[in-house]
Amino acid sequence: MVSTDVVAVRTGITCTKLKNPLSMATKQCVCSPCHLCEYSLSKMKCQLIKDDGLVLSDGSELTLQQPVLQPTEWFLTKEEITQSRGGVPRSNLQTYSKGNKVVVFPSSDQYFLFAYRDIERSGANDTVYLAGWGVDNVPFDPINDPTGKKSSFQSIMKRAVQRGADFRALVWANQLEREQNLVMRDFINTNLTKPTVSGPARFVFDDRVPYLASSHHQKSLILRQQNKLVAYLGGVDLTTDRWDTINHDQSKLRDQVKISRYFNGWVDAHYRIEGPAALDVGNNFLQRWNSAFKPTLGKIDDLLDFENPGHSALPPLSSNGPLDLNGKGPHMVQITRTFSCKYKHYEEFAPRGENSLFQARIKAIKAAKNFIYIEDQYFVLVPELLDALLEVLPRIQRLIVVAQRVMPDTKVTGYDRYSFDMVAPIQKRFPNKFQLYTTKEAKNLYIHSKVVIVDDVYLSIGSSNWNRRSMTSDSEIGANVVDTETVETPEGLQVGKLVRNFRLSKFMEMTGKSVASLAKMKLIDAANAFDTAAEDPASIIERLQVEDSVKFVAFGDVVRQKIDPDDKC
Repeated sequence: MVSTDVVAVRTGITCTKLKNPLSMATKQCVCSPCHLCEYSLSKMKCQLIKDDGLVLSDGSELTLQQPVLQPTEWFLTKEEITQSRGGVPRSNLQTYSKGNKVVVFPSSDQYFLFAYRDIERSGANDTVYLAGWGVDNVPFDPINDPTGKKSSFQSIMKRAVQRGADFRALVWANQLEREQNLVMRDFINTNLTKPTVSGPARFVFDDRVPYLASSHHQKSLILRQQNKLVAYLGGVDLTTDRWDTINHDQSKLRDQVKISRYFNGWVDAHYRIEGPAALDVGNNFLQRWNSAFKPTLGKIDDLLDFENPGHSALPPLSSNGPLDLNGKGPHMVQITRTFSCKYKHYEEFAPRGENSLFQARIKAIKAAKNFIYIEDQYFVLVPELLDALLEVLPRIQRLIVVAQRVMPDTKVTGYDRYSFDMVAPIQKRFPNKFQLYTTKEAKNLYIHSKVVIVDDVYLSIGSSNWNRRSMTSDSEIGANVVDTETVETPEGLQVGKLVRNFRLSKFMEMTGKSVASLAKMKLIDAANAFDTAAEDPASIIERLQVEDSVKFVAFGDVVRQKIDPDDKC
């Protein structure tokens, strides 16, 4: 049935008649966007295609419901985690943990600054463990140290080692940023004092992934300082282009200190975690480092200069004495991961793979009652995630997605089609509830976030993109957070304090409205502010358009499986 009984306040899709007959012939339609609009001869105008299942509601007639606050309703159970691992129980990582103290960074500059300050406190017998997609000798505090004399990656880590800390880095054998990673490898393994145990390597390239086009995508930093433990986790690598403020007003400084590579700014998010969950992040690093199957043993690694010096297993993080994991913070955290079930050398920690990150996302989406906010580098077809969104959209007010437009380097591999295949089915059924944006092209900002917020109660940030390879194939790690501290919304609902504050910061970034003004708005009004911002030249966002194309036939399932693998066993 076509839903015509609700008059939408918001118009998500505007149908316009194509003026150029050549465009009509090429696109084989009269009205744009062609996959959503048709020409009505009786009304003599373009309108939405009225297929069965079309819901015209924009959600404004719905009353928000009290969301579930219990973490057990959001997090995977122990049994569900085991199921996500092909029936193999997970070791050395908790199902979820209580008592954590979590800080969420809505922009990358805060991560760099907090990490800089924390590492500066590292001393004798402390550890600094880094897992990344790539690294570079960028300044961590370019505003106060534009030359990087004190705050560059190399100077920070060199001082930490000189004070007696043990620095180790596990970095993907990344052919995309090979030259800078080799420079960093050589500096760390040559210029820093050699470790007395588990050496001589401090920097190890990791190529233990299922396919040539796969990547190690996890981004974490673990600091043990005496008996305290801190973990950073999210979407930000400590490399070029990443550092930026939430106002995206430092493009000149980024150029000056050689942070910029391709973009004028960077949209991202990251966590700082103190408490039991930090040990889970640390144990994930140790599982990879300590694996008996050593990385970069192939001839291609020798050819690309990715071979590693010798290294051996690192001791547990508690080897120097019991850790004080506090346990008094208000945040409950579940660490989730992706390891491919197709790769046969994760024997010690994921012998049949792990897709807990994927399963946790599906579960959280299906628990939604009011709204879902997604901010992602990609928003491309993952059938199970699409099905989950379509299942909950009838009952929620809004689905808001801010995604990076398809770039030329991914367009040639079919990402235009994969994006269309995710977006079009939602637009066809819920054109007014679904809000889709990107950054204004002229501002040259890159959206790299991997964020999902549900009902201001559940927050997920990690390294995983909204695509099949992050859900099932590339190595990924994420943290899902539920807060025991609650605040009241303008609608009179109890929601998580940390999650709502982060969401307000992100809405401020996108709409240009202050956090104070957004905090007073009902959710539906704050969501509508995105439409206003999209038309405002001063804001950073605009509506993201997707269109069908005859070229999409070139990117069938065989090509897609190579580009965006879906590893199921």
